[in-house]
Amino acid sequence: MSESNDAADTFISVAHVASELFKAQSIAEELSITSKNARALAVRAGSTAAGFNEITRFIEGLSKLTIDAARSVNTIAISQTKIASDLFRSQSFVSKLDKVDYEPVKGHVNELAPIYDEVNQARSQLERKIRISLRELVDRLDETKMELRATQVVSVVSRVEASRAHEDFQNSLNSVADKVSSAGQRINSHLERARRHLAHLRT
Repeated sequence: MSESNDAADTFISVAHVASELFKAQSIAEELSITSKNARALAVRAGSTAAGFNEITRFIEGLSKLTIDAARSVNTIAISQTKIASDLFRSQSFVSKLDKVDYEPVKGHVNELAPIYDEVNQARSQLERKIRISLRELVDRLDETKMELRATQVVSVVSRVEASRAHEDFQNSLNSVADKVSSAGQRINSHLERARRHLAHLRT
């Protein structure tokens, strides 16, 4: 990253990532409500839906995983935004210094040189910070995507357990399986979009 627009691109991309993760978090909160409703339903269904109790705990775990990931990514995104903003300012300042036609008086020290060196050094440090933070952001998104693959497995197992329950509860339990599957796909879609916003940035 050596141009001011790199910092601006990072700023915009990270804002998009935060937005996508906020949407994923909202879906995960819906999933948490689904797991609580499913637990109550399993209790009403009695022993025929006993296996659903373990599934609801797992659904709750997936929901918590996504909410925690969203909060973690948001923390990184806030940090990224500040770094990108600082980087943009330092890059702009260096760019302006580069355009200054300054000739020191013979026998005098170039007064701009130490200022230029200090700002340039600060810019280099910010660029390193932003690369490390971007890498962390990408890794966290990829890790969450990997863990969320379990939602489809949970959905299949939920349908198996629903088929064993009393027929009065089968439709409702199958509805839980549908909601889990849908939530997993929607969350994954937001994570994919978040990941694509970072694809063009150098990490």
